[in-house]
Amino acid sequence: MEFTYEDFEPFCKWKREPNSDTLEIHLPGFKRPQLRVQLSSSGNLVISGERESDSDGKKRNRFRREFNVSNEIEANQIQAKFFNGILYVIMPKRSTAAAAGVDVKASTMNWNKRLAMEIIVAVSSAVAVGVYVTKYCQCSHLGS
Repeated sequence: MEFTYEDFEPFCKWKREPNSDTLEIHLPGFKRPQLRVQLSSSGNLVISGERESDSDGKKRNRFRREFNVSNEIEANQIQAKFFNGILYVIMPKRSTAAAAGVDVKASTMNWNKRLAMEIIVAVSSAVAVGVYVTKYCQCSHLGS
């Protein structure tokens, strides 16, 4: 059987949030088994679908969209849900430290070193003031 294809562009809408981005693709008339959501070897999100558009099954509607997945997205945690003719593709973001490439352990270690230095400086200052006050008090006491 030979098919006639009609390509179309579905309506897409982005919802940006601090912890995730959600792509909504409006696909009225489609069913979940007629849709594919894949991550390509180049790291792009590929969404496609195909369905019959007439009763004899010779005419079909299809679409294919490709989206760049940014580095701030956890690509292995992308999820897709299809509900009431809308495909929701949820893309969780990496934590800000991981997205920036910061090693959290090294950052914590640097913070601990800085805190230790501040404590050493504070204790040294307190000892120096104590020695000065003790010596000054003894001298002024002897002079009277």
